Amino acid sequence: MKYNPNQKQSRGIQRTQRAFAAAMFKSLAEKPFDKITVNALCQRADYPRATFYNYFDDKFDLLNFCWFKIAQDIHLNVNDVHLNRATIKEAFAQIYKLFNSYQSLLLSIIENNPIDSPLVNHFIRYFTQIIYTSIKSNLNLKAIQTPTELVAQHCSSTILEVLKWIYLGQHKVSLEEAENYLSELLSGPIYLEDNPE
Repeated sequence: MKYNPNQKQSRGIQRTQRAFAAAMFKSLAEKPFDKITVNALCQRADYPRATFYNYFDDKFDLLNFCWFKIAQDIHLNVNDVHLNRATIKEAFAQIYKLFNSYQSLLLSIIENNPIDSPLVNHFIRYFTQIIYTSIKSNLNLKAIQTPTELVAQHCSSTILEVLKWIYLGQHKVSLEEAENYLSELLSGPIYLEDNPE
């Protein structure tokens, strides 16, 4: 990975990276990922191959950058000392709204890339990891013996399963309904108490 998400980039670099990301998104909306070439991306972005390789190792690296740019729109405010149902619900609402804003792009990508394709699996793994990391860093498990990693994995997997069911399964579900589904799926565990001390 040649780009460093934690390093401040000049406007020129940002503009070039955005052009390649836009070229990738437009291409994914038209054809399967395995049919997209670096040459075609460069032509669409209007940059030479050498410029592409200044910023990305290959088209998979660019794909990671694309997911990173989408994920930047997620502002998970789960920095409470205790992660509880309310903060999980808030985080879920933010991700739901983000996916909603990218719904037409996601649907066009799915039309060209089957749900079980490496591309869709890559997308799911990427966002599961982001949600997992955010939840894990905010868990404070004093009341139970379950390892933090397992709890974070359970919560992030459940959130992604609900989102996959809605967006990949193309079910029309309101945010309120989706939150209810999530709440029911996470209703039992002690670590999501409504009123933590």
